[in-house]
Amino acid sequence: MNSVNRLLAALSFLICSAVIAHASTLQAKVVEVKTGGTLIVSNINRSVKVRLKSVAPPEVGQPFADTARDHLKALVLDQTVTVDYTHFADGYLDAKVFLNGIDIGSQMLRDGVAWYDHASDYDLNQTDRDLYAQCEQAARVEKRGLWNDVSPVAPWEFRRIQQAKLDQMVQGSSSLRSKARFGGEKATLSNSDLMGALMSGSTSSSGLQGLRPIVQNGSFNRWTSFESSNAHFSVMIPSNAIEGTSITPDKNGSPIPFQILAAGGERAFLVLVCGKGPNQNYTDSRAIDETLRGLIGGMNLGISRHLNAADEIISANRVRDLNFAGFAGRQYNLTSNLLSGTARIFTKRIGDERQVFVLYALTLPGGEGVSSQFLNSFKITQ
Repeated sequence: MNSVNRLLAALSFLICSAVIAHASTLQAKVVEVKTGGTLIVSNINRSVKVRLKSVAPPEVGQPFADTARDHLKALVLDQTVTVDYTHFADGYLDAKVFLNGIDIGSQMLRDGVAWYDHASDYDLNQTDRDLYAQCEQAARVEKRGLWNDVSPVAPWEFRRIQQAKLDQMVQGSSSLRSKARFGGEKATLSNSDLMGALMSGSTSSSGLQGLRPIVQNGSFNRWTSFESSNAHFSVMIPSNAIEGTSITPDKNGSPIPFQILAAGGERAFLVLVCGKGPNQNYTDSRAIDETLRGLIGGMNLGISRHLNAADEIISANRVRDLNFAGFAGRQYNLTSNLLSGTARIFTKRIGDERQVFVLYALTLPGGEGVSSQFLNSFKITQ
């Protein structure tokens, strides 16, 4: 079961891989520095919040938090920079920021005022990863900035400690609360196992950071109806589900807004992703093919990159064509050595745009009924 949890953790990391695309850039002036990792830029009289990709400065309240902020301010405030971004989450563009050709994130690492967050480097290329690792290592060796401390506490560890203290205050036992929240030793497909840092922020800062519970104190065994007025759909889903929205550019730099809904239990993992963007002369069939290719390719990229487990590769087999509420659709069987599942993709051209819905369920033996309940309850509301 541990391998199942590791597999699903990797898959959850790439839920939106089908819509994550190539980076886009903008030129803007830095008008404010909020922290050692966040800043505000102005582009054509429009303010945009930016977060340095894979760079984790000390949290507010930690040593060197003010130093990191002041250092970033000294580097970029009132300067015109290039913002190289891939997605929008939690109100921020996650981006690399360049000034005169210098990657400011790497400079922050080299100057010893931030950590390299390996868990959020999924859309950096290998050259960037090597650069960031080398910059941090050089700062460590030279004991620059925060590395002059004998045992500096990483910001994700600081957040974990603070959460444990809060848990202890609220429930009197941080260990019990931790197990309840993160799944502890229990080998299940719970949201905490599957979504990991997507809920806690401790191991990932992808475009899914905005995920939030659809209800408080939900349970996989207690289902509820979820309706999206913006994306015009409804579905029955376990009440422990989490949902969020984000924006990512397509290969031409056009913004693609999308919404994610996901829930996990002991036997099943349920996901719905929907988005709308420029049609780009796609036919229905091509749009479905491209969506499936991105979904399966992203899942398997995550498995090979993070698990190095070629025997757990997921494959998709076409089952049947669907026609649903005016949308063209297709159903696929998903298989791997550990899991089975079903994916349904629906699409429709609306004017110059194309709407796409992706639903999939991954299950262990015994979870098939849950999968059917989720998939068959889906409705498109116009």
